[in-house]
Amino acid sequence: MQLLLLKRGGQVIYNGPLGKRSSKLIEYFEAVEGVPPIKEGFNPSTWMLDITSQGSERTIGVDFAQIFAKSELYQ
Repeated sequence: MQLLLLKRGGQVIYNGPLGKRSSKLIEYFEAVEGVPPIKEGFNPSTWMLDITSQGSERTIGVDFAQIFAKSELYQ
């Protein structure tokens, strides 16, 4: 199963496989410096939406669209 995730304004922040129990998605976002790891038993969908929000981008100091554009997934 694949996921296309866009941020406000239509910029792609993730386009790739989910993996079993969202493992690929979790692996991708946890590799971004400043992203807090998902807590045991937490819903991956909720976690993903929380960490990729505009507020989280500001707090962490990242632009997920720029990170994705430089990622192997984008290539």
